[in-house]
Amino acid sequence: MRKLFFCIIILAGIAIFVASCGRDKDVPTIDTQIYFADTRLGRLLPYSDKVIDGAVNDMAQEALDKIIAGRDSNDNIRRIVPKIDDCLKVTVDNNIAYVDISSEIKDEITVSRDIEKLFIYQVVNTLTSIKGIRFVKFTIDGEIHKNFLGFYDMRDVYSYTYPE
Repeated sequence: MRKLFFCIIILAGIAIFVASCGRDKDVPTIDTQIYFADTRLGRLLPYSDKVIDGAVNDMAQEALDKIIAGRDSNDNIRRIVPKIDDCLKVTVDNNIAYVDISSEIKDEITVSRDIEKLFIYQVVNTLTSIKGIRFVKFTIDGEIHKNFLGFYDMRDVYSYTYPE
């Protein structure tokens, strides 16, 4: 009797697992713009992508994760943000996204004014394309710093800028 009861519990667990995995298609998503640097033009271009429709914090983090993942299979896209897990974290409060940058990125990123600008606005333009975010502020390792690579004031509040 115990074996039968135990088998029923295991089969029920497997059935629930299979049913929950099969519902991935039912997850609501929204279209958003993820910005990547074009290799030929040297500027940011928007690419349509989907993020799971949910809390603004979750949508923003998923968008940043897409930037980190990049599109390395596309030769027309230049990687700006290094592929380091959790190198960008975001929280949203009152239409402002607070992005915390890991200092590990400095070792992996090319130091130049243009690269820093592309880095900043890749993050800013992507996040401000999400409903509920209008501005972006940056911290580095959880602290406010004047510069990241030495060219732009990271204490500023950034807003969307049309890609140049």
